[in-house]
Amino acid sequence: MLWPDGRHIAANGRGRIFLWSLATGECTRGLKTGAICRNGEPWFRLAGEAELGRVLEAYKIRGLAIWDSKDWRRVQTFEGHGEEVQAAAVVSEDRVVSISADSSARLWDAWTGENLRTLETGPLYALAHAPARGLVAVGGSNGAVHLLESLTLNVRALFHLPMATARHEPLGAERPSNTLRALAWHPDGEHLLCGSWDFVARMFHSRTGRVVRQWQGHADGVDSIAVEPSRGLLCTGSSDGTVRVWSLDSTECLAVHDVGHADLGGLLVHDRTIYVTCQRELLSVPLD
Repeated sequence: MLWPDGRHIAANGRGRIFLWSLATGECTRGLKTGAICRNGEPWFRLAGEAELGRVLEAYKIRGLAIWDSKDWRRVQTFEGHGEEVQAAAVVSEDRVVSISADSSARLWDAWTGENLRTLETGPLYALAHAPARGLVAVGGSNGAVHLLESLTLNVRALFHLPMATARHEPLGAERPSNTLRALAWHPDGEHLLCGSWDFVARMFHSRTGRVVRQWQGHADGVDSIAVEPSRGLLCTGSSDGTVRVWSLDSTECLAVHDVGHADLGGLLVHDRTIYVTCQRELLSVPLD
């Protein structure tokens, strides 16, 4: 993620958040968070907001915490999920939304840590916040996407995206693959973009769920996506070890970058550069 100060890129792992300077590319800080990962690797996707300089990160095993990024002070913790928290967002000055594979989305008071509402769903792995619309989209198993009011978790829409069954080479084994791993809003504010375990990235309408475009070419699940709105580009990261760049206006693949690792983590596009975490490295790839 882009750090709230706008001068650093951040990635989490093994109970730490690491900061890299955008100016020099050097890793400048390692911040202790208290996150505990059962397999040693982070589940939680970092999130932050620039106005008050707050950052969301996992806490212990099944919780999350909000931090003040300026003095690295833990402001509040949120505990109650039954499985690891996958993602969260600061949706207003006093509200936080989180999702988990425990089949729930939760709304929290950002200052007291009180659980204000729990929405029962299927297992959730992806979240995308649209501040201008006051909406949060969450997705996970069975191709399900819930469109929620960010301050209440009231359901605006629920639909299931049609997905294929993926085959893994060279064994050709089938696996259930109708699971969403990443969500992002299209720059038009009306459509959503998603990556899934059936190797495909999709664009669909946020009100109807109608799929209007598909990007195919990855040889494994699409685990992360990022949008470059000014140039109309979509970037996708996959367990096939590549990051692909696509046109949002067509199905054309513009570039394929082999990053050398199948273990891709977060993906960010900033200032004409793609940043991707791979194992214990942060790689940067010029978007041009």
